[in-house]
Amino acid sequence: MTSTLDTIDFVHMGRTCLGHAARRTANLLTRHYNRHMAPLGLELTQCQLLAAIADGSANSASEIARFLGIDRSTLARNLKPLEAVGLITRQDSANRRVLPVLTPAGEEKVVAIHKTWKVAQADLCNLLGPDGGEAVRAHMSALRKAVHILEQSGAPDATSSGINKMPSLQSKDDSHE
Repeated sequence: MTSTLDTIDFVHMGRTCLGHAARRTANLLTRHYNRHMAPLGLELTQCQLLAAIADGSANSASEIARFLGIDRSTLARNLKPLEAVGLITRQDSANRRVLPVLTPAGEEKVVAIHKTWKVAQADLCNLLGPDGGEAVRAHMSALRKAVHILEQSGAPDATSSGINKMPSLQSKDDSHE
């Protein structure tokens, strides 16, 4: 090790890194929901995609991708297996856009997903207590807003971004998502 590396507290870095904590938490949460969804033959990402399609409020594939926090190419890759097993089909919409829609089998699957999700969600919320789930969502929302602000400012680091001048992230408005 060089003397420069000797001065870095990597344990502290790992314990305090928000990205590392978010990734570890996301992996654990995904495994929790995947265990519940496994009897349905689906993974959480597929369930979220089917639910977004079932919602029917998206006017484009881009809106679905944005809602899920994925890019269009990832969305296209995730739609193919759902289409292959007959849960979705593609339908032309008014402005020459092709949107995924649920088939009757897809509608049945989404009803089953919802029942299963409620159990998985209740398991976590019961452990977190009456206000715990909302507190976690509020903190994650604030974290996403902070990242969006930094992305929009083009700031490579907090020093050059004027982070001390950033607006409060405590509001319930998630308009940056």
